[in-house]
Amino acid sequence: MTAKPPDLQAEQALAPQPKRPWRVALRIGTGLLLLVLVAWHADPPALVAKLRGTHVALFAGAVASAVLANLVSAARWAAIARALGLQAPTARLVLAYARGITVNMLLPGGTLSGDFLRSYQLARLGNPLLRAALSVFFDRFSGLWVLCVMSLLAAAGVGLSGIARNQLPGGLAAYAALLAGVVVAPWLPWPTRVLRAVGLGPVRILADRLDQLRNRIRGERGALLRSVWLSVAVQLLSAGTFWICLHAIGAPLPYLSTLAAAAPIFIMAALPLGFAGFGTRELGAVLVLGLLGVPADQATAASLLYGLAAVMQGLLGAPLFLLRT
Repeated sequence: MTAKPPDLQAEQALAPQPKRPWRVALRIGTGLLLLVLVAWHADPPALVAKLRGTHVALFAGAVASAVLANLVSAARWAAIARALGLQAPTARLVLAYARGITVNMLLPGGTLSGDFLRSYQLARLGNPLLRAALSVFFDRFSGLWVLCVMSLLAAAGVGLSGIARNQLPGGLAAYAALLAGVVVAPWLPWPTRVLRAVGLGPVRILADRLDQLRNRIRGERGALLRSVWLSVAVQLLSAGTFWICLHAIGAPLPYLSTLAAAAPIFIMAALPLGFAGFGTRELGAVLVLGLLGVPADQATAASLLYGLAAVMQGLLGAPLFLLRT
């Protein structure tokens, strides 16, 4: 039997695989269950009252901030793709990014569906599919890693402010330590030798994949560093969007505290459960904002508004599928 070329194997591995109906149903059901449980914990009448009292003008500002954050995100992806030697005109990638947002709103699976589409659209510009998918991965990696760094620095600022006022939030030290672990993890030695010593096939495969991932991150460090400033701008705007949502429902949390809480909220929203991050994002908001004294009904309402802002972007981006680009 003739072995498949490595590039063909990579492209087949990156191609979207058919989703089994029961898995899709499980993901949707889990996301909905989480959302129902969080809403019940937040007290449904209080949650409804917060949402009904939303300051419409502030929410419109949150939508505008979210749109701007995604425009900068698309520019970051284009910069990373060009640093990888790909043909990546910013205007075309803005369109591809917007379509990816729309797909994220329509299909279950967190950001995975939109990322597959982005990779495919970039490959259609004459780029190898593997390198196109790599640019999408580095775009995600850059954004999430910088988000954790900024949340860590903001948490340190919140802690110093609390010490000065003798009002240090409970659990903040453990939270900051967890963020610090996530920030340094990509640059520490990974225990791949220990995994290979186990002798099990799946464990050896995991070790190989981890080594490949680490080598790719090291090999493309320059591309990531050149886009860091864009990642900083994206996370400042994204945290600002959530901060505006909090103010829109009457929860005047300081911006620094919102930025400190942003990392787990946004990361949980990206998990492949439910639709558009609903359920996991609200759970993260209640858990993390609770450390800062935000009641569950306010945390849940602000998170729902943030998700609604994303849904509105997805709807606005739907007509872009009619363009022949």
